[in-house]
Amino acid sequence: MAAMNQQIALMNSALPPFLQHGAMYAGAPGLMFAPGIPPGNFIPPSRDENPLASLAANLNLNKRALSPPDNNSVEAKKQRLHHSMRMLKDEPVPDGYIRFRFNEDCRYPHCGYREHQTHFHCMRQDCGYSFCDKTRFVQHTARHERLDTLMGGDFQQYRANVPCGRAQCAYTSSLGSMQNKASHFHCLKCDFVCTDTNKVVAHRRQHAKLDSIAAAGFQKFTPSQPCGAVQCQHSGKQTHYHCLQCQYAVLGLAQMSAHKYRHMDG
Repeated sequence: MAAMNQQIALMNSALPPFLQHGAMYAGAPGLMFAPGIPPGNFIPPSRDENPLASLAANLNLNKRALSPPDNNSVEAKKQRLHHSMRMLKDEPVPDGYIRFRFNEDCRYPHCGYREHQTHFHCMRQDCGYSFCDKTRFVQHTARHERLDTLMGGDFQQYRANVPCGRAQCAYTSSLGSMQNKASHFHCLKCDFVCTDTNKVVAHRRQHAKLDSIAAAGFQKFTPSQPCGAVQCQHSGKQTHYHCLQCQYAVLGLAQMSAHKYRHMDG
């Protein structure tokens, strides 16, 4: 028996250190180590260390290494907050926008983020739009480009929280209230005002038509606008046009062109 134990001890001493207690590891249920290939985070036991204690330590180490990180921990939340604040601090603000820190007064009277949250404002005088999500930069810039194309220089847009400066405007009295949430548009050629971009396009077409009428030497009169011409059979009855030179009345653009050539021949 003593000879057998001596032979086992001799064989055990010839093995690498991490396999010298192989009988212990092979006996543990469900655990197998490939010969000659130790686990990456395996800690070999010392000569005087209890092999079972070493096995338990390695099992705990593997469990910690395989467990997913806790994204809801206080430390993880602090890291995310620090990262977001660093992003806000380091990243440049696009042209046309301005950033206000949570402790800075943006001085926009109807701003919901004022003096309590880091946010951005559009710097256009007719806008002042406020937001805290940086993805809104692209969206809001695209909105202005679309509206500028629709308005074509003939209209001025004012957001719901921006005064238009017109005392008679119906939207001025409800500025900043819950009833007034939409932008409104003022025509720069007349007193027309609306909140619908489709009406903006239609009204611009009307002005384009009026410009063509004026270029032809005529003036338009609707049924509600008495033309004042002597013996005009269309006055107060239907839309018609009077020549500015001779007060001749026509009902359409085709007649205007024909009458214009008469004055050119004369």
